Amino acid sequence: LVDVLVEHADELGVATLEEGLALRSSLRHEMPVFLASGAKEWEDRGYFESACEARLVPAVSSLDELRLVLDRAPRDGSIEVELKLDSGMGRLGIRERDLPDVASLIDTSDHLRVAGIMTHFASSDEHDLASTREQEVRFRRMLSGLPGDVVEKAAIHSCNSGALLQRALGHTDIGAETAVVRPGVMLYGAAPSRWQHETPAGARLRAVGTWTARVIEVKTLAPGDAVGYGGTWRVEGDRPVRVAVLAVGYADGYRRLLGNRSRVLIRGGSFPIIGRVSMDLVSVLVNDRVRVGDQSVLLGSQDGEFGSDTIPAWELAELCDTIPYEIWTSIGSRVRRVLAE
Repeated sequence: LVDVLVEHADELGVATLEEGLALRSSLRHEMPVFLASGAKEWEDRGYFESACEARLVPAVSSLDELRLVLDRAPRDGSIEVELKLDSGMGRLGIRERDLPDVASLIDTSDHLRVAGIMTHFASSDEHDLASTREQEVRFRRMLSGLPGDVVEKAAIHSCNSGALLQRALGHTDIGAETAVVRPGVMLYGAAPSRWQHETPAGARLRAVGTWTARVIEVKTLAPGDAVGYGGTWRVEGDRPVRVAVLAVGYADGYRRLLGNRSRVLIRGGSFPIIGRVSMDLVSVLVNDRVRVGDQSVLLGSQDGEFGSDTIPAWELAELCDTIPYEIWTSIGSRVRRVLAE
């Protein structure tokens, strides 16, 4: 997977030191790796030394962090950082009122190199771009408050997935100064909002994978029999039904909220989930032709004797009142990953 990303990107970003160390150890050649956020432990000298040794470029998002980094930096060399500016996200980022002190520290440091300057858009996936344009104006104003030679040499970036899709739709004033882009959920082949997913630009995205689970048991239940914790689903009517059990559950990231609401694909046909999703198991109402060993699709597409269908991330996201990004990133570590040829 790393090889695939390296083939199409000039730089990579990670959220935590641990991710950065793992990525650096698997890269086959030198490549910039940026430590964008995550738990920051600059007061721990071991944290700083590990980041430097792995040649990770950390994001500095406050005046205090910049002071700590400069205090930890080696006196006989240089250290690269990115500056993260808060233009309206209200999360991590240097505030505009601190820019004079930041600029002063940069000017007086002989061993600090600013490799990039970034901000993050809070609402770039929405129809109304007023607040995003306000952030854009504020970001440009903040850039003008930093030393000109520093800004000129740094990679400037602001575009997340929502902003990139807005630009594809013609709003090229969003992230107009962008030299680097930060696709997030787009890397999974999904748009950050439903309406963007349905635009021509969003329609060009293709899901990066298919999440499957194996049928491990098929049984016949009699009228009145219940399924799952709390017996929230029962066989109605006077005929028995066939139920398949899948080897997947909320411990794998398949959300408990999907019980009695979602569906899976088996042999290309759509079958409803019945009962509550358990930690390791899911029950599905099926027909007489489903067998133990069949592969069910929880997320993605499948063709088979029953037809052809797709379960997109957006479908699961709406059932869970969340976004596709959470669906994709919630798939647990014990779910085996297989890289397709």
